[in-house]
Amino acid sequence: MIKDILDQIDFPLLITAMLTISGWYALHWFASQRDKKNKQKELRINYLIEAWRKLEHAANRKGVDTVEYVEKPIADIQLFGTKKQVEMTIKLATELAETRGTNLIELLTELREDLREELNLEKIDTPIKIFRDGLPPLK
Repeated sequence: MIKDILDQIDFPLLITAMLTISGWYALHWFASQRDKKNKQKELRINYLIEAWRKLEHAANRKGVDTVEYVEKPIADIQLFGTKKQVEMTIKLATELAETRGTNLIELLTELREDLREELNLEKIDTPIKIFRDGLPPLK
């Protein structure tokens, strides 16, 4: 009885089917891993761009409450930043707490370099220039 069943099975076809199904599962797994990695990268980039924008807005401001523009970026960079960015942010937060002031340019420069690299943009060495209070209101 078993011999009759084994004689009726087309082993090359069975092996081909098993390999095809295994290939589908492998491709699905690799695609889902790639999608997950891309989504993580996109999320990280978006948070760091927003952090950069808020820190840049807070830089060199006089008489404007900038707390909201500094607190959230500090938290976001500690969550999504590189090790170097996290260390720089902790140093910056400590300086802010102790002296109520700090220089944001070094951190902004590091974020800009990292984001430009992540986005495959040309590397630039031009220093960041924050422009404030130099012109009459725009029309």
